[in-house]
Amino acid sequence: MEMDQSLAKNLLNNGAVLIITGVPIRTLFGVDLCTYTIADNFRGVKMIPPGFHYVWCAATGPYGDSAPRVGFAHYFKAREILVKEWDATTEELKERQSPDPELEKQRIREHLKDLDRFLAPYDLRCLKDWIKLTSHVVTEEVLNKCRPSLGTIRTNVELESCPDSERPRGSLNETYSVMKLKFVSDENDLLPKLKPVEGTAPRFNPVPDRVPKNSSPSEISLHSVDCIEACDELLKSYTNYLDLIQEIQLSFAFFVIGFSTESLLYWRKILNLLSHSEEAAGKYLSLYGEYCKILAFQLPHLPEELSMPTEGNTVYKDVRSLLYNLKRVGLENSGNLLIKSLEKSLNWKFDNLKEDPEDMPVVVELDEAME
Repeated sequence: MEMDQSLAKNLLNNGAVLIITGVPIRTLFGVDLCTYTIADNFRGVKMIPPGFHYVWCAATGPYGDSAPRVGFAHYFKAREILVKEWDATTEELKERQSPDPELEKQRIREHLKDLDRFLAPYDLRCLKDWIKLTSHVVTEEVLNKCRPSLGTIRTNVELESCPDSERPRGSLNETYSVMKLKFVSDENDLLPKLKPVEGTAPRFNPVPDRVPKNSSPSEISLHSVDCIEACDELLKSYTNYLDLIQEIQLSFAFFVIGFSTESLLYWRKILNLLSHSEEAAGKYLSLYGEYCKILAFQLPHLPEELSMPTEGNTVYKDVRSLLYNLKRVGLENSGNLLIKSLEKSLNWKFDNLKEDPEDMPVVVELDEAME
């Protein structure tokens, strides 16, 4: 792709600069979709477009193996200078420890021409795809709200140990049918209640369960057919639907660039919820229309195990259910555009769209103890 000369000139004058110090050579380093390998004279990146960006690094061992990515999200201002330094203990970038940070930045600005040969330019070939992935993540407010309060984003958050009193237990008097019903309602109830260490997890709005806890058998069937109540509850958390779209894009960026499993979990929950309500698709037309657009850009970036068009791939199945519901409520144009995009990028086929059998009413057998 030929570099846009006018854009390059503008960023040369107004782009932000990231200075990093003390990073070992051969460390993998990246900004958004741009990836670099630290060399002897590498001191950072220049010409960073103003706005939201994700910076990450991964320590490399003596045999070429790399550690999990560790990064941070930052909203760069025009001509901003951000300085980070390497922490050898945690093998990650942290805030520069300086007696007078502002004075240090001023000196860097005054000698920027001397540093220029040590700074790699932001790879503008990556910018087009990055803009597509983050087209609605335009506010610093949304970024500050959603990123971990401690700033660092890891592949897996550190979890607090589970007290014995909180471990799930079943009653000795519970019948098999009761236990089976609990599993259908929420299998997560069977898992230990582990919590991320304070300040380490992304802070997206909670996603309601498709089937509320303690639902009766008839309610389980109702919510399994159409989870409109959960969708309504989700939208109450946002001032408008574009705030939700921004969080969806932000969570996907955290995952696809930083490999954040917590962010993937949020993104998957949203997809699962919005894909299984025909009533919500008809009620929130603008949301679903915009959601189709961002899915067309996001889905091709998924890893191979999540991008295979098979019955074992829950992402593929959720998208198929979404397309079926779009067709039912008159959003066929949005659905067709998404279908064409996914056929071209992922070779996904959606011939003869039908309702997913899993969305049909759930029949729960009850024994006399429950009646």
